Amino acid sequence: MTDWRALFRHAGSAIASSFLGRSNANSGAAQPAEPERSASHDVPKPRKPESLWTLFCVVFGLSSLSWGGLALMAQLENHYVERDRRFTRLEFADWFALAWMVPGPVGCNVAVQVGHALRGRAGAWVAGAASVLPFFALMTVFASFYQTSLVRAMASQMLLNHFSVVLASLIAVTWCKQMRTIVRGQLGWTVAALACVALIFSHGAWTYVALLSSAFAAGWFASPSREGRLSLSLHASDWRLLGALAVLIALFAIPLPHRYETAFLWPRLAGAGMTLFGGGFSALPVLKTLFVTPAVGVSDSEFTLAFALSPVSPGPLLNVVPFLGYLTDGWLGAVAATLALFVPSGCLIVLAQRHLKQLETYPRFEHGMRALRAATTAFLVAAVVRVAVRVPLEPAYLLTAAFACLCFGRLKVPVYAVYGTVAVGCGLWIVFFAHA
Repeated sequence: MTDWRALFRHAGSAIASSFLGRSNANSGAAQPAEPERSASHDVPKPRKPESLWTLFCVVFGLSSLSWGGLALMAQLENHYVERDRRFTRLEFADWFALAWMVPGPVGCNVAVQVGHALRGRAGAWVAGAASVLPFFALMTVFASFYQTSLVRAMASQMLLNHFSVVLASLIAVTWCKQMRTIVRGQLGWTVAALACVALIFSHGAWTYVALLSSAFAAGWFASPSREGRLSLSLHASDWRLLGALAVLIALFAIPLPHRYETAFLWPRLAGAGMTLFGGGFSALPVLKTLFVTPAVGVSDSEFTLAFALSPVSPGPLLNVVPFLGYLTDGWLGAVAATLALFVPSGCLIVLAQRHLKQLETYPRFEHGMRALRAATTAFLVAAVVRVAVRVPLEPAYLLTAAFACLCFGRLKVPVYAVYGTVAVGCGLWIVFFAHA
């Protein structure tokens, strides 16, 4: 039986403790303090078989208390490394790095790897489902209530514009942090700059696939190391999976006539998920290409509101997918959209985990991934530009932008608190000044 009291007691300190633990682990010999404790955490307990129900309850509970993919990863590390000691810090660090190398939601990717390590393929499916269900349920409920006339009446254009400004500020702050940690060297800066130009002036789905493929190829061929050979022993089922994913990516990249956009929406969404690197903010321009079209029927205001509601719900920023799916085809659309985006990346992360050791020994692969990660920063720039050109250039919105940047960049205020403050401010303005 899951110890829920202990689980919730440790959840509050999960993020801080896990990041401190990771920092100490990564610093190696430079951290002499507490050698006995470090050694004890590097040796996992014997892995007793964990029931699938216990695995589901633990991951579901942690996901319900995690606002953002990084928070979920921190909670998982705190529970399985620090508390239960089922894995070493080194094992979890490998999964953390692999989650960033593979497209899709990084937090859910780590949860899938934890489940696979504990109970094989069945554990991967159970852990993946448990990490998705909390935000799937809440965002789908939001979408169902959004269809009511009362909620639609409350969603004024002014409030949506202010929410858009907060979202753009959050993305801009995230971009600044990524540029400091991800982009390195002349090749990285060149790739990032060219990717920004390409995404700002080209909005087609093929651009995303061509951009990411070109960035990886540039890093691969520019690698200073020519030693070693990439040799992977793939089974027939692995080749079938890679072939299916390649078909989905091609279906997303190829321009389709408008009459086929609705018929192939979910396969194209699955292919789009294979282009999402570097966190959920990169999804904004990609998902907008799929959903905000005359054939699909999601309006620009509805799309913006979906991302505005994202911080209210636990889970990664990709928790907007059930909301968009519901607007397209009700509960069936919410389920189809969630499966289309999260299942392919979950299958790919299990495949990559099985061959992680072989990939790590090949320097050119890592160099290609470094250039690929630099290119993904351009998605954030494109998202900010598209929000900025749509919001009127007025003092009220500039004030909101300055407030949001201060909160996110300096004060580290939670995202949902900033959204709530802006919503209250807009409400007070409407009540006391708009009708004066």
